[in-house]
Amino acid sequence: MQQEEHEEIKVLSHEAWPGFKKGFLITFALLSIYLIVIILSAPDGGSPGLHHH
Repeated sequence: MQQEEHEEIKVLSHEAWPGFKKGFLITFALLSIYLIVIILSAPDGGSPGLHHH
């Protein structure tokens, strides 16, 4: 099998949607805060201990 000497490299690319990064960061921050609130409002205070009383 021989490969051609002049193979064209095809690159798949796209332009980012305007505002996508800002929207992603805002969503990520809100979900992180939500997760922290859930963990801290747990009955054991979010303690990683495995024993239950």
